[in-house]
Amino acid sequence: MDSANSIIVREDARELGVTAPVGCVISGLDVRSEAPELDSDVAAVESLAQERPEKILDSQIVDGSRKLYAEMGYSDVKPDGEMRFDLVRRRGLKRHNNVVDAYNIVGAEFGLGLGMHDTANLGGDIVIERASGGERLIPLFRESYRTANPGDLLYGTRRHPLWISGQIGRDSDEFKVTESTDEALLMVVGNENTTESHNRAVCERTVELIQKTCPEATAEYLDVVDEALIIA
Repeated sequence: MDSANSIIVREDARELGVTAPVGCVISGLDVRSEAPELDSDVAAVESLAQERPEKILDSQIVDGSRKLYAEMGYSDVKPDGEMRFDLVRRRGLKRHNNVVDAYNIVGAEFGLGLGMHDTANLGGDIVIERASGGERLIPLFRESYRTANPGDLLYGTRRHPLWISGQIGRDSDEFKVTESTDEALLMVVGNENTTESHNRAVCERTVELIQKTCPEATAEYLDVVDEALIIA
C-alpha cells in the first residue's frame, strides 16, 4: 500500500457515532477459490444464524448500527452487518474465495458491517466522513455507478471512494479481493457501541481465519487520527 497510511476521522463522522474505527493491512495473501479449511467455521456461523439469531440481532452492536442508520435518515434500512447476517440465516453463507469467506464469516459472527479492499494502486490515507452528495462508486458485484446521498457515511482515499454506507451499503467493486490480490485493507468502522478493543478483535478474528489458508499472512494496523488534531 503506497505512502504513509492512516485513518483520518472527520468530525461529522465522529458526531454520527464513528468513535473507534480500526483498520489493518493484511499481507501475505494467497487467494484461491476453494477453502475447505473454513468449512467448520461456515457451518458454525450458519448454525448460529439458524438456532440463536437473537444472540446477534438483539446485541448492542446491531442496535448501534441501527441508530447510526437512523441518524443518516435510513431507519427503514437494515444496516450492512444485520443484512449480512439475515442472508446467512435465509440462504447460508455464499462462498467466494478463502479470504472473502473469512471476512464474511466474521461479519456475520459479529453482526457488523466490514470493508475489505485490494490495496494495489490504492495509496493515501483513509478518510471517514459524511458524504457531501455526488460521490460515487460501482458497488460490489454491480456494473453501474451509484451515487451517495448528502449525509451518507463513506470512507476512501482522496481519489477513490471505497465504501458507502446508507442507501448503498457496499464496497467498491473496483478494489474487490480476487485471486490476484496479495494484500488487502480490512476496515471496521463500527458505531458508538463498539470500542477500539472490540473492533480490533474483529480484525484479529478475520486474520485468524485467513491464516488457516494463508499461514504467512500478517496484519499491520493503521494509526487513527482525529481531524481536530490535524487542524490544531
